[in-house]
Formats: sequence, structure tokens, C-alpha cells
Amino acid sequence: MRTPLRAALLGAAALLPAPVLSAAAPAPAGRWHAVLTPVEGLEVAFGIRVDVKGAKLSGALLNGAAESRFTSVTWDGETLGLALDHYEARLVARLEGDALAGTFTRATAAGKIEAPFRATRKAPLTPNPPKGSPSVEGDWGVEMGEGEKSQRLLGTFRQDGGRATGTLLGPTGDYGPMHGTFDGKALALTVFDGVFVYRLEGAVGEGGTLSGTFRTRSGASTPWKGRRLDAAGAASWLPGGGSIVRAKDPDAPVRFSFPSAPGKVVSLDDPELKDRPVVVTILGSWCPNCHDEAPVLEEVWRKYRGKGLAVVGLSYEYTDDAERSFRQIARFRDRHGVTWPILFAGTTKTASASEPITRLEGWKGYPTTLFLDRSHRIVKAHSGFDGPSTGARFAAQKKELEEAVKAILAR
Repeated sequence: MRTPLRAALLGAAALLPAPVLSAAAPAPAGRWHAVLTPVEGLEVAFGIRVDVKGAKLSGALLNGAAESRFTSVTWDGETLGLALDHYEARLVARLEGDALAGTFTRATAAGKIEAPFRATRKAPLTPNPPKGSPSVEGDWGVEMGEGEKSQRLLGTFRQDGGRATGTLLGPTGDYGPMHGTFDGKALALTVFDGVFVYRLEGAVGEGGTLSGTFRTRSGASTPWKGRRLDAAGAASWLPGGGSIVRAKDPDAPVRFSFPSAPGKVVSLDDPELKDRPVVVTILGSWCPNCHDEAPVLEEVWRKYRGKGLAVVGLSYEYTDDAERSFRQIARFRDRHGVTWPILFAGTTKTASASEPITRLEGWKGYPTTLFLDRSHRIVKAHSGFDGPSTGARFAAQKKELEEAVKAILAR
């Protein structure tokens, strides 16, 4: 029953203006120039691109011209979420005026790591080296560290005016797509790809040498020095990936049995693999160089499977949590369209005691690729993978891999 007082109140309310429902703020689309600060004083530059097509969001993490697409992009009107699910990593940010401020998180073997970042629309200034300045273009023989802890790396740098790009190469592959500046005297290169967090600084010294510091996510600083190499010097500065690791007993066949899914074990004695030449890649879903190798192996597998080739991945994950590990392996396969089986072979902590790694001499890490003949003996082993950021070396690596496949098919 409507009382006179209630009717009066309702009538008054009808005369008031209706509340205005503000539309959600538009997604922060476009290019953003970001800096990750994992520890005080360490700044690592990278880029973010957010694309909007209708109601769908997508985007990529940028390192110079190199792009790594996000697995998902979300925006609720206040918070931007940028997922790198294949690395169990995520960037989350909120708008603060004209800037984005947020946090990068990632699950690792040691637990979750976090680092703050900020991003603006304004691109950083690019220096203009004075006329006649030296160039860093080319290959450099790098000695990282001092004394007994010193190790050889190969630096390969490219320069376009004040912009510099390149990478470092070691026994397990390259350090990712580094990018930055060179002003004629000082070099600064960084990379952040969801796993690698590096900053390389150097200065030109006497005789055109370079020297400086290399810093990682922890902030630890390692001195380095480098000298320019000609083509012959660059080719011999590091041992080739095919000479680093080898079979302890080349006549002994490889044996392993690991699950490709819960309750489904795959063995080299299975009909699909028995009496066939097999490429075995020892990898981890968390490994950037393994991500670089996977699409190349997929291309080779599609080309030669009709001739009897088989490819199998053995993945060593951060944890023995099978559900989590199978999930990450599935994400790895989906990201690269992999159609060959990847088995959960164990954890990174126990990998060195696992078959077939126990059969190897000189094993350094991931990826390591084994080429088995039809009796599953190791014909060739290769340490590391030189990815797209290495330029011509990437093309040479692809050719070398295909030639090794032809060789085991011909045996």
C-alpha cells in the first residue's frame, strides 16, 4: 500500500536527475616505452605495444625490432594485464596520469620474483655520435669476468647512427635481442624478454677496445672487455656448438621412457620411434633459446617426417609438480605449433643425473640437441641455439641442423 509520505518521496525522486554511468576508460592502446628496475640503480629498457581491434585486445613485448607477443591482454578500465603464460610471467600496470606504473612477476625454480616498471608514451632520446666517431658494428671477442671465473663470449653488434643492437653468444646460445645506444664513446644495451634481464655497458678505450660492466636481474656487476674480431677470428673465438658436447660412448644406444601426458609413457622402443632416426632436443619451457629452436625443429620435422624422421623433446621443468609442468609444456607446444611429442623428463635440479644427459660429456645446459641414428646411437650432439638476434649465425644454425638431419636419414 502506498502511503502519502512514500508517494511524495517517490515523486520528488522522479524530479531528480538520473545518475550518470561513466563509460570505462579506453584501453591504453599504442606504443609504450618502459623501464624495468629489478634493483635500485639498474634500469632495463623495453617496449610494450597494446593493440585494439573491436573489443579484442592483443599486444607484444618489444626489444628494439624484436617482438614477443603476449598470450593475453586485459583491461578493466583501471588495470592493464599483459600475460606471458609460457614463462609463467605477467606485467600488471595502472595508469598514473600519462604513464603506466606496475609490476613484473614471474615464477622461477627459486620462487616468485617481482620487479617494478614504468612506461611513458615518450621515446627516449637517441644520441647523435659526432662525425668521425668509432663504430661498434661487427664482432667482438668478449672476456666476461676476471681470473679463473673469466669466460669467453662473442659479442655481435650492429649500429645505425646512435642506435645499437646485437647480442652476446655463449655455449648455450645467445643472450637475446639487446638494444640501446652508442654515442661515439659509450655503449649501453639492455634486454628484457620475460626471462632475460640484462644490461651491458661499455666504453671505447685505447686501440678501439671496449670495456665495461654487465649486470643481471640480481644487480650483480661483472667486468668485461672486448676487442674487435675479423671474420676468421670470430669463427674461432668460441668452440662450435657441435664440438662442446659429445657422447661418452658413441656405440651405446640411448634409452629413455618419460610421460607425454599423465599416465602416457613414451619410449624409444615404441613403434613410432623404433628403428627410426630421431632428433632429441633437451629443453625447458622456461628457456628462451629453446623457444627460438622449437619452430626451426618443427619446420625440419614437417619437411622430413615423410622420409622417416622423428623428433622428441625432453623437457626439464622448475618443479616436480606434474600438473604445472604438463601445463607449461602444453603452452610451449601451443605457442610454436609444435606437433612432435614433448615429454616431461624431470626437473632442472635432477637433470644432470637423468638419461640421456648422463651419456653426454661436456653438457652445458639448454637446449642440447642430439641426432640419433636408426639404432638410436648419438651421431652428433649440439650445445645451445643461436636465435634470430644473432643474424647470419641464426641462418647458419638452421642450415647446420638440417644437414645433421640429412646425415642421420642417410645412415
